[in-house]
Amino acid sequence: MRPFFDDFDDLPKYFTNWTTDYLNDLDTSEYPFPNTLWHVKPVKEVALKSTAMVVVGVFGIFLNTIILIILIKNKWLWTASNYLIGNLALADLLNLLICPWFMLVRDFYQNYVLKNFGCRFEGFLQATLLLASVIAVMMVSYDRLAAAALTSEARITKAVAPKLIIAAWIIPFGLSLPWMIKREYMERQWLDFLESFCVEDLKVLGIYWHFILLLLVWIPLGVMVVTYGTIMWRLEWSARELASRGGGQTVSRARTKALRITACVLITTAVCRIPYTIMLYWRNNLNNEINAVEGGYEIMWFTANYLMYVNSAINPLIYGFTNVRFRRAMDRTPGIRCFSFGSWCCICATIQKKHNTADQNNEERVFVIDTNLKANRKISRALKNILQINKQTVELSVPKDELTKPTKLTPLKMEQI
Repeated sequence: MRPFFDDFDDLPKYFTNWTTDYLNDLDTSEYPFPNTLWHVKPVKEVALKSTAMVVVGVFGIFLNTIILIILIKNKWLWTASNYLIGNLALADLLNLLICPWFMLVRDFYQNYVLKNFGCRFEGFLQATLLLASVIAVMMVSYDRLAAAALTSEARITKAVAPKLIIAAWIIPFGLSLPWMIKREYMERQWLDFLESFCVEDLKVLGIYWHFILLLLVWIPLGVMVVTYGTIMWRLEWSARELASRGGGQTVSRARTKALRITACVLITTAVCRIPYTIMLYWRNNLNNEINAVEGGYEIMWFTANYLMYVNSAINPLIYGFTNVRFRRAMDRTPGIRCFSFGSWCCICATIQKKHNTADQNNEERVFVIDTNLKANRKISRALKNILQINKQTVELSVPKDELTKPTKLTPLKMEQI
C-alpha cells in the first residue's frame, strides 16, 4: 500500500509545504486521516474475487495432489522425468495452498492487516514458490529436449534428478530473501484512524522487481521457445528423412502430438505470465499521488496475480495428464480409479487412438508360414478356423497318414518385415 501523503497538493491545507521527513516525524494523532476511509471493499466484490480464487485453488490443488499420489503409489513410475514432474506438482500445490489467501486479504482491506509476519513473509513465500515452479518447468522442458533431440548422455539420470530438485528449492529460497529483509511493517496513529502499511525499500526492491520479473516471465518463456522449437525441428527433420524412404508415419504422428502440446504450453505461459510484466511497468509509471493505485491498475494487479495461480492449476494437465503412462496409472491407483481419468481426461488421446486403429485395419497383411510340431487331428477344429477366418491365426489340419506337418498362418504388419 502506498503512503497516503505522497502528493501534497491533495492533502488538507494544514499539510501544505510540509516535507515528507517532517510528516514522518510529526505527531499525526493530532490530525484527521487525510484520505477517504472505506476499511473493507464491498461485499459483492469480495464474494466475486473469492469465488474465482476458490475455483482455481480447489481445481489446482486437486489435480496436483492427484499427480503426487500417483507417483507415490506406483513405483514403476519412479523415473528421472517423473521425479521432475512430481517436483513441479509439489511447487504448484504449495503455491496454491499458501499464496492466494495472502493476496486476497491484502486486496480486500484498506489497512495492511497481515501485520509484521505478513509483511516479512508474504513476498518471500510468493517469490520462493513461484520461482521454484518456474525452475521445475524449465527442468521438465530440458528433460523433454534431451529425450527428443540430444544424446543419451545429456539426459537427466535418476541419480542426478534428486540433486537438481534440491537445488531448485535452495536457489529460490536465496533469491527471495530480499523480500524478507527489505520490507518493514509500520503503523501511524491519526486522530480518527490507525493506519498500518508495509513499506518496501525502493532503492533495493525497486530494481529487484525487474530481476524477479526476468526470472518469472522472460527466462522461462525463452527456455520453452528454444526447447520445444528444437524438439519440433528435430521431429520435422526425422519425418522428412524417413518419408524419403517410404516410412515415417510414427514420427509424423509424434510430430503432430508434440505440436499440440507445444502450442498449449507456449500459449498458456504467455497468457498467464505476460500480464505480470504489464502490471509491473504500470506500477513503476504511476503518478506519485493519493489513490493512484485505484481504478485500472487495481484491476490489472488482481488479474496478473490471478493468472499466475491459474498457470499453477493448469500445469498438471499439461505435464501430467497428457502422459499416457500417467493416465494408465490413474485408473489403477486405489482411491483415484473411481474418477476414471484415463478414460476422459484427454480427448485428443482418444481421437488419436481411433485414428491409429483405423490405420492398422487398413494395412495389408502378409502371412508367414510357421511350423507346429504338435498335430491337430480334429477336422471340426479346422473347419471352425476356416469359418472364423478373421481371427489373428488360422490353424489347418491334415490327415494322419500324411507326413506333412500342420502349418500356422500368422498375419504380420508391413513394418515388422
